[in-house]
Amino acid sequence: MSAERFQAMNTVITPRRTALILAATLSLTPCLAGAGESRSNPEAIAGVMTADLLLARPAGVVATVLGTAIFVVGLPFTLINGSTEPAARTLVVQPAHYTFARPLGEDIGGLGDPQR
Repeated sequence: MSAERFQAMNTVITPRRTALILAATLSLTPCLAGAGESRSNPEAIAGVMTADLLLARPAGVVATVLGTAIFVVGLPFTLINGSTEPAARTLVVQPAHYTFARPLGEDIGGLGDPQR
């Protein structure tokens, strides 16, 4: 396969994958929004845990990596105006806590307590 053909194929596949991931995420949002209300149903708990493991945790890893990159790029500016700690908490600590510290299936809809 030639390099030009591979490059052309890669640019076609990437937007499709992005659209597919976005559609899957948006289609699961209504299910996840009401999932915390039905804690007595074991199937609902298993569904929330599965969605957390397959969607929310990988998205949290991406958010942590991107937040860290944005924090590093903006670090000179936050050092100048003294807002390094709030920027670090918002961009790095909260996504990392959401991804690695919270129990599986809990608080799947958001980043939880912003003071952590």
